[in-house]
Amino acid sequence: MTISEKVAYIQGLYDGLGLDSEKSGEARILSEMLDVLHEVGQQLDGLDVVMDRFDQDLDTLEDTVAELEEAVFDEDADEDEEDGGFDGFDGLDDEDFFEIPCPSCGEELIVDDEALAAGVVDCPACGGKFALSFEDEDSGHDE
Repeated sequence: MTISEKVAYIQGLYDGLGLDSEKSGEARILSEMLDVLHEVGQQLDGLDVVMDRFDQDLDTLEDTVAELEEAVFDEDADEDEEDGGFDGFDGLDDEDFFEIPCPSCGEELIVDDEALAAGVVDCPACGGKFALSFEDEDSGHDE
């Protein structure tokens, strides 16, 4: 039972008593209190309607955010899967870099196209320099 329905029930009880608010001070006070309760009930019913709309809008917003998250994060995951899971360096593709071990110290080095074109790599870990070779170790032929 809503507040408005309860106030209507009390109003019915009051009306059933047949009290005359013109003649009795107590009846007048009760009549005024019922009017206030009636207004409060209507306002609370209005708030319920607004809250229901708010809940619906919030649900819609949550669905929209979930769809956006799925579109954004799944797209990134798909891109990572396509390029072998490489995270890249500062947004660069893994095609611009490759890893090789330093022949002196064994440190894994990231080599870019520029170093590849120069044919020489400086190891920042040990300070050694070495030339890049493109021969296939198994066959002895150039790739």
